Amino acid sequence: MRKGKISILTCFLIAAMIVACIPSVGYAQGDTVFTLNKSSENALPDETIEVTVNGNDLKDLYAYEAWITFDSDVVEFVKADSKLEGFMVPPKIDNGKMTIAFTKIGKKSGEQGSTSLSTLVFKGKAQGNPKFKLIAVKTVDSNLAATVYIYGSAFEDLAGYDWAKKEIETLAASGVIKGTSATAFSPGANITRADFISLLVRALKLNAEIDSNFIDVAQSDYYYKEVAIAKKLGIAQGAGNNRFEPRTSISRQDMMVLAARAMKIAGNPLDESAADLSSFSDASEVAAYAVSPLSQLVKSGIIKGENGLIKPNGTANRAEAAVVIYRLMNK
Repeated sequence: MRKGKISILTCFLIAAMIVACIPSVGYAQGDTVFTLNKSSENALPDETIEVTVNGNDLKDLYAYEAWITFDSDVVEFVKADSKLEGFMVPPKIDNGKMTIAFTKIGKKSGEQGSTSLSTLVFKGKAQGNPKFKLIAVKTVDSNLAATVYIYGSAFEDLAGYDWAKKEIETLAASGVIKGTSATAFSPGANITRADFISLLVRALKLNAEIDSNFIDVAQSDYYYKEVAIAKKLGIAQGAGNNRFEPRTSISRQDMMVLAARAMKIAGNPLDESAADLSSFSDASEVAAYAVSPLSQLVKSGIIKGENGLIKPNGTANRAEAAVVIYRLMNK
């Protein structure tokens, strides 16, 4: 399990909003450990397997959210239960990946020491090893301070992306980003303008009353709301003629412009004192409208370039976008 310190604005998704917004999230500290124990190593058709989620050396555990993967070809989920006093959210199941969540209710102290957090019941579909894997656990204490414990990755395609692995896994564990499938993140794939603006709006929890949108964004599009919010707030100003070109891959400099505007709207403006871009050999390629925002991101350490290049006109990929979002959320 990796350890480190981060600070992420997030909301613990608990039904009925028992626990509302959480101001910060940190990586694991101390000796708290979470484990899975299963009643059988192998599944048989119609045979029950119980998986227990355990917490050891807990310190004021008020609520938690856990991500677990399993072989959905071998077993199917039946039910979840917890002996802890509080409310357990019905698990969310998505193609072999499940999310479970629990919270205490009212002003109570969190759990201390070691205990069983929940029992998950599965039924065998075929003979084999269901391969249960604990990916991450996010905990919340009675003061609403949150901590993320990363145990593994649900994504199997992060080889060669060590520079972004922590950021991708942390944002995924916090529910900020999603993969392209249950086991893939597609880090090298270009990210579209709509997907980046959606990620930015959700990550910074921006909101506004929607009264219009760009003419090339349909109300049925999954990104309609986020793009409309970004337009209303002046973050997204379009590509001309009231068009946004949502499905076009976003350039690195446009990603930086949107990021700088969003941080200002979110009440956390970046350092506006100009950074010297001359250290980047391709600084002359930066468009005039992007010089100031790009300078702010460089000055703030959000953009660092690569091998003396800032690549303003290059297309941003999903891994680069994740790193930018992670750094924005840690400012």
